[in-house]
Amino acid sequence: MDKKEVVLVTGGSGFYGQHLIRVLQERDSKVGEIRVVDLNPYENRLGHIESKKVVSFVGDLCEARALERAFEGVDCVFHLAAYVNFDFPPDYGELQRVNVDGTARVIELCRRYNVPRLVFASDCLIHMTPYLGKANFTIICNQTEPKTKVPAKESDFQIPGYAASKWRAECLAIEANDTPLANGEKLKTIAIRPPVMFGECDERFVPSITKVALKFNGSIPKLAGPGGKQQIIYAGNAAWCLVRAKDALAENAKNIAGYPVFVTDESGIEDTTRFCQRLSRANDTLKLRPSNYQIPLFLSYFLAFLLELLVKALHPFAKIRLAFPPCGMLSYMSSIMLFNRIRASIYLDYEPIYSEEKAITNSALWYERWYHDHCQAHGLRKLKVK
Repeated sequence: MDKKEVVLVTGGSGFYGQHLIRVLQERDSKVGEIRVVDLNPYENRLGHIESKKVVSFVGDLCEARALERAFEGVDCVFHLAAYVNFDFPPDYGELQRVNVDGTARVIELCRRYNVPRLVFASDCLIHMTPYLGKANFTIICNQTEPKTKVPAKESDFQIPGYAASKWRAECLAIEANDTPLANGEKLKTIAIRPPVMFGECDERFVPSITKVALKFNGSIPKLAGPGGKQQIIYAGNAAWCLVRAKDALAENAKNIAGYPVFVTDESGIEDTTRFCQRLSRANDTLKLRPSNYQIPLFLSYFLAFLLELLVKALHPFAKIRLAFPPCGMLSYMSSIMLFNRIRASIYLDYEPIYSEEKAITNSALWYERWYHDHCQAHGLRKLKVK
């Protein structure tokens, strides 16, 4: 009988981590034990069957030396832990500490404890660079990894702070490929780049848009003119690609180790407001819709630019921070971002395991529950379904 693998998931209690642990439990017969390192104790929030041992380690990986023992005897580390924060102005210190220095520490521990494989969870937002170097939006049309640009300097990232920190962390992970472990063997690494994710346990993407829509009776303001086309992915499919990457590093390392890989699925490619409308149609409670009006992008961007200047001026004195960068948000909404997953298909043997219909159904149930809880917690009147 083959020895079962031991895997470690950093950030396993979060949105992405919950979906990864589900697919490891339900679809990976190679794995026998799952270890989770997170600031919060792991609990199964997706309600899936748990047939494999899960061991939860609680603490800050950047600080707690006691967490090092989680790496002992591990066959593969999935590094998902990150400071996913879009505050404006950015908290550059914390982004550096968690996303970059934290990744360096994970690499160090993999080497020290002879972990042969590291799968790093990156982000397609690193590719949001001004079109032709000047525009305030991005255009990426069905491009592969070598053809897709990354900004050359920090000020060119459309999403300030977060995107640059993920890029620096990815570079560390990729550069660590083929570096020696303590036992003399070589570490094999890979970086998986998903676009914006949706699905159960999402408390940022769709909920943030829904909160805005609730202030306008279910109408999502179109602030960036007609909007762009943004590729998104169901978190369960993005998680499955991480599993396929783990296996590829064991079976096909010479062809794929040391490379970044885009992951997409069959989710419809449309502007964010239309996606939220389609998603809300799958439940009987919340009906979101794009607004009938469109604010021209140049006007919205000018006002957002003035707001950012004001916040920057006041921040040193009043410590004011916005939840999202106004210009960055408009850039995303007006951009066209479509990625080609041929590298994942060929070298990882990846194909989505959840159909678009299944992804929408699962997600709609989650967002419906979130909506009920949000309205109850804040004493809000629920929208009347028309």
